[in-house]
Amino acid sequence: MVDYYDAKWKIKVVAEIQRWSQDVLEIPSDHFDGLPPCPYAQAAWANNKVKIDFGDVDTVLNHVENWDDRNELVIIVLDKNIDLDNIEPWCDYQNDILAKKNFALMPFVPNQESVTTGQPDEELTAWEPIVEDEYAMVFVQRLSDVNEASESLERSGYYKNCTAEFLKYITDRRERERNARKQEEDHGQEEEVARILQERAGHWEGYVASGKNAGHEEEGQEEG
Repeated sequence: MVDYYDAKWKIKVVAEIQRWSQDVLEIPSDHFDGLPPCPYAQAAWANNKVKIDFGDVDTVLNHVENWDDRNELVIIVLDKNIDLDNIEPWCDYQNDILAKKNFALMPFVPNQESVTTGQPDEELTAWEPIVEDEYAMVFVQRLSDVNEASESLERSGYYKNCTAEFLKYITDRRERERNARKQEEDHGQEEEVARILQERAGHWEGYVASGKNAGHEEEGQEEG
């Protein structure tokens, strides 16, 4: 039985993720109009923009709260004690919340059906794993960065062979960012209106107070 937190095992997992990227994510595919499944992966690794960590859902949220923009992607390999059935629903729930902070979570859960691009299976399995143990991962990225890259890929024809389900996933992700921005703008407008009203109320109170003082002064003069 492998110790999940064994240092040697972690080193092998990091090497395996890098191999998966090199042998699958970075290989050009006709399915993506001649582009790799992840066209930006190779440059991200080469420029040390990818960080891999090990932990649980709290680790995921900790990276969000303490995000380092020198990273383009943080991969959290999840503790095996976590119920795999709960990972995708948890990420869906968090994505609605984290959109306001400009973050997106993408889960990778073994042996579970999820939204697929439709890429041929033989391309997805054309690599040799290093460890026998299966593990789940959560990718953390800036929501705006992911959507900006996605829109650029769309113009290149990257998505033309993708499944309708995956295209809806992309559309929903963009919609989350738009909704978050609109809520932020609406909140900013509400704060500005509240500030103006408070400022006007302060001016009115000052005006009323000065009027009362003037009235007292006139009364005093009449009595004198």
